Amino acid sequence: MEKIIEWRRRLRDRAIELAKLIAGEVNGTVLLVGSYARGDFNVDSDVDVLVVAEFTEPPHRRLLNINMPPNVEVIALNIHEAINAVGKCYPIAHDIALGVVLKDDLGIARELIEHARRCIRLSNS
Repeated sequence: MEKIIEWRRRLRDRAIELAKLIAGEVNGTVLLVGSYARGDFNVDSDVDVLVVAEFTEPPHRRLLNINMPPNVEVIALNIHEAINAVGKCYPIAHDIALGVVLKDDLGIARELIEHARRCIRLSNS
């Protein structure tokens, strides 16, 4: 059992390192989300990263200059989109509620997570 726990810890640590590579390339708030944040990942899981930044470009142009590691999926939202997503309890709000903050240049991670957790409480009641 200890070998399995250690293997899963190493797998998660590797996911965090990949997500930190993305965080190092952007100015904004970066969270590890998805299965690696929830803890229900497996060997085939991709690494989901949420980047909230002061994007002015359309979504398909936001990450063109980022060196994307393999098996990393990045969701790029501007500040308005992120606040709107948690305010309306969009599905991404559940990921944000359980997200692991890797970087918070914008100083909004705590607020986003608190609002996202409200969504989870509302959906459980």
